[in-house]
Amino acid sequence: MPDTLTTHGSSAEHLTTPRLSLAPLGAADLAEVHDLYADPGTWLHLPAGRHSSLDQTERLITDSERSWTVSGLGRWSIRSRTGLPGLPDGAFVGVVSASLLDCGVRNFGYRLTPASWGMGLATEAATAALAEARSSVYPVTARALANNPASLRVLERIGLTRVWSGHGTGSASAAPSVNGRADTTALQRVIFADRPLAPNLLAAVIRLG
Repeated sequence: MPDTLTTHGSSAEHLTTPRLSLAPLGAADLAEVHDLYADPGTWLHLPAGRHSSLDQTERLITDSERSWTVSGLGRWSIRSRTGLPGLPDGAFVGVVSASLLDCGVRNFGYRLTPASWGMGLATEAATAALAEARSSVYPVTARALANNPASLRVLERIGLTRVWSGHGTGSASAAPSVNGRADTTALQRVIFADRPLAPNLLAAVIRLG
């Protein structure tokens, strides 16, 4: 986890940590973001979520750009700065998000390339992004699968609190297959937040699945 965080300029667009640089996600990132979201290795806990077309990734970037315009935050691309084993300076490391959802909460999350796993980069990037997200008027929420303990630990480590757990509203067909049958237990979700949520907001986040 970084000791210090630096924000350049008067906005939250560009952030740096000791090892990383964060910038708003844009069209120039499309190929690298698609490779990340289409990689089965990054969807081990929910294979059905993997991107199968560039259109899906383009929508993700467009949604992020809209969130930046409307609320001042969205998704950041994460790139290495220096001193990362096996990763050159400027290498694409992943995406961290604080995008605004229609229900009025920020959807916090991250996805990193397998080459960058195991170095504490998820915590470092998430800490920087969450500091900015918490400064806004919108509650910050995060959803994780109960069968992904690594993500649960990161969300707790950076200071979010579990506010709900249970099965999402997604269908069993979206679950990973085990011996030819859908494993519905894998759809159990855990919702985190940076503050207590009003019942209607929590219900809206639960409905997202």
